[in-house]
Amino acid sequence: MILAAAVMVLLPLSLALLLLLPSWRLVVVRALGLAPLPALVLFPAAWRAGSLSATLPSGWTLVLDQPGVLMLAASALLWSAAGFAASRWLAQRDGGPRFALWWLLTLSGSLGVFVAGDVVSFYALYALASLPVYGLIAFEGCDQDCRAGRITLAAALIGEGLILAAVVLMAVAAPGQGLAIATLVQALPQSASSGLVIALVVIGFGLKIALVPLHGWMPLSYAAGPLAATAVLSGATSKAGLIGLIRFLPLGEAMPVAGGLILAAGLASALYGAGLGLTQSNPRSVLAYSSISHLGQMTAVLGAGLAAGLPGAVAAVAFYAAYHVLAKGGLFLMLGAQVPGRVPARWQIALSVAVALGFAGLPLTGGALGKLAFKGIAGSGVTGFLLSLAAIGSTALMLHFLRLAFRGGRPAPEAALPASAWIATGLVAMLLPWSLFGPVTGFSMADALKPGVLLELAWPILVGAALAGGLAMARMQAPGLLPGDMGAAGIAMIERISHFLAPIATEIDLRARRWHVSSLLIGATLVIFALALGLPALQ
Repeated sequence: MILAAAVMVLLPLSLALLLLLPSWRLVVVRALGLAPLPALVLFPAAWRAGSLSATLPSGWTLVLDQPGVLMLAASALLWSAAGFAASRWLAQRDGGPRFALWWLLTLSGSLGVFVAGDVVSFYALYALASLPVYGLIAFEGCDQDCRAGRITLAAALIGEGLILAAVVLMAVAAPGQGLAIATLVQALPQSASSGLVIALVVIGFGLKIALVPLHGWMPLSYAAGPLAATAVLSGATSKAGLIGLIRFLPLGEAMPVAGGLILAAGLASALYGAGLGLTQSNPRSVLAYSSISHLGQMTAVLGAGLAAGLPGAVAAVAFYAAYHVLAKGGLFLMLGAQVPGRVPARWQIALSVAVALGFAGLPLTGGALGKLAFKGIAGSGVTGFLLSLAAIGSTALMLHFLRLAFRGGRPAPEAALPASAWIATGLVAMLLPWSLFGPVTGFSMADALKPGVLLELAWPILVGAALAGGLAMARMQAPGLLPGDMGAAGIAMIERISHFLAPIATEIDLRARRWHVSSLLIGATLVIFALALGLPALQ
């Protein structure tokens, strides 16, 4: 297990190092889809054992448990499909090795963060999953993409600063107990600084998952950059924030105040994202607001679990998160496969509709199974009702997305992504949850097929569809807002105040994307990780 995990993290970094050799650059670009596959080796071993942990000679701790491996396996599948699509797309463009460099760095951190069991390795891998994202978003070099990249990078740095502060407080509150995350979290409820630590954790990781009002960067980021990159950023890297909440919150304890506040924040994001997404005319921005809504729903379920001390909330959220990885990434890949002037086959449109409405809980989809698992935690009270309202909003929002995707409002035709990438991802998103539903959530397949359950899942879909149809028939359109809404307004104000720093930022922009700087970065990163993982001791 130790060797497989080390290969999972170091293989992308090793491929990135090969980019320094001109004769290997084309080979590496073509191998982007293969780089995530070692992560899938870890899944069966951890699934059979339930939970595994090991300590490297360096002191780093690896943890393979059900929530981590679920999101790890789904993320690896998406990274692989998007990697093959990106390789095809890069064959038509210049700058493929530069794109591959940032892709591989982000991939290493994005997968490694799911198995990090101590605060040092988690923080290092979390940074690796966040900071190189700038190179992917700003790859084209246009002003809009570079601005979105800088804003995303700023949000990541702020979040990491808050997480570091939380980690330090946790370590101070538990002296002599090591740096294993589970040990520090176990001591957190008795700590005098537990409230402050939880606040820092929620805000720090909340920036990564775009909890309202920390969401302004996400619509800007998802509307920029190549679609293959946006697919993995929306599906996989956002789950680094979710696994952070799962790892650093004491979810086995009953903390009504902290859990209630997290629940409220999650529900606010769920409703806000579904409503504000209707104001967008770019399908990529619509999907960004959909992510805000659904990440909010997952946060709300974690909050409900923390408030009542229900450890089953983690399994429900991990199950739905795995579906979200594949379904959301698949929809972005679908946008990339759209060819202007060519109507997709009817069965492809039907698959798109099923995947999109699965987010609202369309019966017999993976999303419906996730919503059923949520109901087991949220119950049928106020929380359950508000989640149903969010499902109504999600239905209207995804129908709005489908209209934009297939009738107009498509992104600029960079679209050279192969349809096979999104079709494979969409089919896996539809089928895989059925094999995992019972073992992960404890529900039976019969539970998911009861007429009463199907009706409970279907009525928000019907109401949302009627709402969307009524708005369309009345030719009513929500007032248009800039992507990021109030967050974008705040960012614009900060940019106006700090406009005198623009020349410095531009110069940093240019230098950061030059090969010699990138080469030094990847070389230093590889050396640090090789030493930290203690590779000599594994031989």
